[in-house]
Amino acid sequence: MEKEQSIYINIDDSGKLVNSEKVSIYAGLVFLSKKEKDKFITQYRSIVKDIKCKYCKKNIEKCTNNKDCPELKHNMLKAKHIRRLVNYIKKYSVLCCVINNTKVYDNIKENTASRGRFLDYSLKLLIKNTVKELIKENSINPNNSTNLIVNIDEQTTKSNGYYNLREGIFEELKFGIFNYNYSVMHKPILYGDLDVKVSYQKSEKSFSIQAADLVAGTIRRTYLNNINDITEFNKKINFVNYKVFLP
Repeated sequence: MEKEQSIYINIDDSGKLVNSEKVSIYAGLVFLSKKEKDKFITQYRSIVKDIKCKYCKKNIEKCTNNKDCPELKHNMLKAKHIRRLVNYIKKYSVLCCVINNTKVYDNIKENTASRGRFLDYSLKLLIKNTVKELIKENSINPNNSTNLIVNIDEQTTKSNGYYNLREGIFEELKFGIFNYNYSVMHKPILYGDLDVKVSYQKSEKSFSIQAADLVAGTIRRTYLNNINDITEFNKKINFVNYKVFLP
């Protein structure tokens, strides 16, 4: 009997595709079962609760991780707390898309619809390449039924306006797609039944999205700190399992 498999992909962004910023990042985590995902969340939540009171509006001695404690965002955390969280995240599979804004045409960056289509393409490519690598690693079987669950930060989607992301992912993976610019047919990569779900989540309610925010912010900062040395940048993000560089 054909075995059913699941892929959970959790993504957030850091930086925007605009002329005033040099790089924009999409990054997050990949889980291959609900058990693995739940195990990650349980421990990540525990670490967050241990750190959270240090950023609380109340006196730290009075903090009980209540509503006065802020959601932990990459841009507010001290380096030692980022290291602690990232060191835990490194135990799992990480993916990222690095967009060099300076190489993207101005007419794409300056037009809302064009920018949305480019970002939609970037996300689909990141997800497709990740699935292809999972197949190469024998982590998933392309002939089995697949449930693909993609969770994206809700705020990210509001600012970038993605176009039919679920339908695009499904078509790329299940049927392939014809590239009219180069007259090339990209073959499908999954042959069993495929169910794709795209969920837009509030980060304050999702620890997997909070972790994706931390990964995206860490990679973006690393890129900006090593902008003239791509070799050093790659060395410092060697914990990332699946990478896409655009354009």
